[in-house]
Amino acid sequence: MRYFLRILLCLCSLFIISAGYASVTQKIILGVDQENVYGPLLKNKRVGLMVNQSSINREGRHTIDKLLSEQDKFNFTVTTLFSVEHGIRGNADAGLGDDNHIDKQSGLPIISLYGRDKDGRVRAHPTEMQLSDVDVVIYDLQDVGVRYFTYTISMHHMLESLQKYHKQFMVFDRPNPLGSHVYGPILEEENISGIGMHPVPMVHGLTSGEFARIIVNEGWLTHFDDSNWKAFGINAYQFPPEDLTVIAMGNYTHDSPYSLPVRPSPNLRSDLAIHLYPSLGLFEATSVNMGRGSDHPFEQLGFPSRKFYTNTCYHVDINQQKTGWPQAGKEVCGEEFTAANVADIKPTIRYFVEWWFKFNAAGYSMVIPPQMEAKYLDYQEEYFLIRPLWLAKLTGTRNLAKLMEEAAERKLSLDETVNYLESSWQPGIDNYLKLREKYKIYP
Repeated sequence: MRYFLRILLCLCSLFIISAGYASVTQKIILGVDQENVYGPLLKNKRVGLMVNQSSINREGRHTIDKLLSEQDKFNFTVTTLFSVEHGIRGNADAGLGDDNHIDKQSGLPIISLYGRDKDGRVRAHPTEMQLSDVDVVIYDLQDVGVRYFTYTISMHHMLESLQKYHKQFMVFDRPNPLGSHVYGPILEEENISGIGMHPVPMVHGLTSGEFARIIVNEGWLTHFDDSNWKAFGINAYQFPPEDLTVIAMGNYTHDSPYSLPVRPSPNLRSDLAIHLYPSLGLFEATSVNMGRGSDHPFEQLGFPSRKFYTNTCYHVDINQQKTGWPQAGKEVCGEEFTAANVADIKPTIRYFVEWWFKFNAAGYSMVIPPQMEAKYLDYQEEYFLIRPLWLAKLTGTRNLAKLMEEAAERKLSLDETVNYLESSWQPGIDNYLKLREKYKIYP
C-alpha cells in the first residue's frame, strides 16, 4: 500500500502549466525535479546513485550535484556512485564502461557495474561490501524503450543485489521517447543474454519506473542466474514490492513527444537516431554497417558495394574493428535516412526485409552456417546475416531467419513478408499489452 500511495502522491501533486510551452501544453516534470516528494523519503538514509551523463534535471543540473545540495535540507547522505555501460560520463562506446575510481567533480567513489574487474569477476552485481555504505539506490538513467538497450539489464542486476542484502530501490522516472510504441517478438527464454533478460517485446512501451514495477511485481528476478527463468516467481529470490519507490513524473503520457536533452549513449546522437534505433539495431547481426563509426550512427546503412547505393556513401572508422562491428575502415554505400517529423518514424522490420531482398537479388549468400558464426567478420563481404545468434538475442526469437526463408520460398512480396513476420509475433504482443496495462503509471 505504501508503494502505491507514493506513486499517487507524485501524480496528484504535480500538474502545473509550463511557461515555456504553448498554453495548451504542460511541461513534463521529471522525477529528479520532485525533491519535495523524494526528499522526506530519504531522511536518515545513505544513498547510492545509479547515474550517467543523461541524469540531469530540467535546468541541466546533474543528479549528483542536485542530490548533494539537498543533503542537509532533507537529512540524507550521498555515499556512492554506480556506473553502467558507457560510463558515469557517457563517453565509452558500446560494450565498454568505467573502471572503479573516484569521481573528480564530487569526490565520491564510482563503482562500475559493467564488464569485469581486474580479478575477472563480472561487475554486474554489486557486492555486499560495495553496498555496505548504502541504504537505498536511486536509479536515474535515460532509457530509450528498446529491450536491447542495456540499462534495464543493469537495473535487473542491481535489484538482485539489493534484494540479497536487504536494501531499497528508488527510480527517478524519465520519459520514454518511444513510449507510445510496442513492437517486435517477445523474448524467449533460450535467447536470454546481456542484451535481454525479460519476456517483453523488442520495443516495450514502458518508462523505467514502469519497467521496475513489472520486474518486481511479476517476480522476474533470476537469482543471479542470467541463463534461465527458473527463479521466476519464487518469493525468496524476489525484490519486496514495498522496498520499491517510483518517483513518478508529472504531466507525462505515453504519447508525449520528448526530445532528449543529452545523448543516452555515444551512438544515439539525435532524435532521429533514437527513433530509428529499434529498426536499424537489427543490422548489428548483419554485414551491413548501421552507421557505427560514422558521423551519423543509426541514421544510415551501408555495404562496401555501389550496388547498394541509394543516396549516400560514407567511410567507417577503422576503430570499429576493435568492438567487432563489420566494414571497419571501408567505404560503404547505401541509404541515409531523414524525416520531416521524427515522431512519424515507427519501429519496423521493414528496413531489414528490404536489405534481405537486396542481397538476395544481388546474388549474395543469405545466412551464415552456424559453425562459421564464431569468425563472422571473415565472411562480412559474402553473406547478409553473419550473426544469426545475435539476431536471436536482439529480436528475442530464433525463428526470424527461418520465417524469412519461408517467405522467399512462397515468393511473398516485400510487403507480404513484413506482414508475415509481424503476424507471427502478434499473439505475444496482444498478451503483453494486457500485462503492460497493469503496470502503467501514465495514460
